[in-house]
Amino acid sequence: MNTNNCVFFSWEERRVSKEKGCRVVHYYLKDSLGELLAVVGTEKSSKHMIYVVTKDYLDAFGHTSTINSETKWRAKRDVVGWLTSLISEPHRSSPISTRSI
Repeated sequence: MNTNNCVFFSWEERRVSKEKGCRVVHYYLKDSLGELLAVVGTEKSSKHMIYVVTKDYLDAFGHTSTINSETKWRAKRDVVGWLTSLISEPHRSSPISTRSI
């Protein structure tokens, strides 16, 4: 399946673990049917995270020349840029996870 056929309207960051040395963060893409875990970030060392595309995302949309099982990012801004490029309108507001509830 191609992401061009799916309309994502937002993405969300969720911190799974805040424990120093073991931090984990999940990034979800949201559409009218629900959400899909697209990226998982894990702390590799102090202040260094590695972000990888999930198997769930690859199973749903397949591999491309730029996104595949080897895709890794070292900067959160690169992950945010990629997620933002997948939603139907520019992500003009702050990520959902930083909004007050």
